[in-house]
Formats: sequence, structure tokens, C-alpha cells
Amino acid sequence: MKVLIFIQALLIPFLTFSQIDTSFIAQIKALDTANTLRSDTIAVPNDPLTQKIKLFRNERKGLTVETVLKIKIAEEQQKDTAHSKEFYKKLLEELMTGNTSKLIENSLINLYRRSFTENEIDELISFYKTSAGKKMDKEFILLMLQSFKDAERLFKLAANNIQLTDKK
Repeated sequence: MKVLIFIQALLIPFLTFSQIDTSFIAQIKALDTANTLRSDTIAVPNDPLTQKIKLFRNERKGLTVETVLKIKIAEEQQKDTAHSKEFYKKLLEELMTGNTSKLIENSLINLYRRSFTENEIDELISFYKTSAGKKMDKEFILLMLQSFKDAERLFKLAANNIQLTDKK
């Protein structure tokens, strides 16, 4: 759930445009209330689109689902006194190379298949191969986090200013 909230927080700057796409906001809200156990993990077809999605995912070097899982496991391991280091080692192995890894991959590929056309995946692959794409991949999360921090600080400042104005 923390990951979902983190991702939603990253999307906040996109929602600040002058015209907000209400269907996009509805999709984000639906994610928050969705049954998270109903991931689409069915086997993916071995077709050109799936191969291109795999290529695209391999092209990306920035923040990935796998990286987020590794971070989450490390956080849980630091807090957890009930399970051994061996437990977390096996859990990480299962998530990265075991049966669960394949389910995660299927889920992600199915998500991309629903979200992008083959042509759009081709364009994304081409973009992420450019120097600008590589830089975007590397810097995007930091830019988003800084943007969110700045917006949050300005939000608090605006709220304080309104409170001061209302007291006058």
C-alpha cells in the first residue's frame, strides 16, 4: 500500500495542470480502492508486443518495480524481529527469480499491453535509447520527489497565508 501511495504522490504534479482530466483522477482513485489481490497474472502471449515490452523494461535503468520490491524488503527486514535474514534472502530470491517473479512479470506485461500500443512501445524504446531518455530515466524520480516536496511546501505556505488573512 505504501508503494501505491508513493506512486500517487509522484503523480501529483501531473494533476496540477490548469485542466484536470477527471477520468485520469478516477483511475487513480480506483487503484486505491481496487482489490490488490486481483492482479492480471495470466500467462502472456509470446508475440512481438510482449517481446518489445520486455525489451522496453530491460532498457529502463531507473526506478523499477523490482527496485521498489528490494527497498520494501530491506525496510521490512530492518523492522522485523520474527524472521531471519535467511527468510528475507529466500523471499527476495522468490520475488526476483522464482515463480512469483514470473507472476510479477506477467502482471506488468499485461498492464503494459492494456496501456500501450505496439507503436507506442516502439517509440518508448527509441526514446529511452537516446541520451535524453537515459537522463530522464535516471533523473525522473528525483525530479518528481523534489517537485512534490516543493509543491507541499508551497501548499503549506498558501494555507498559512489564507489562515492569516481570515483572522484579520
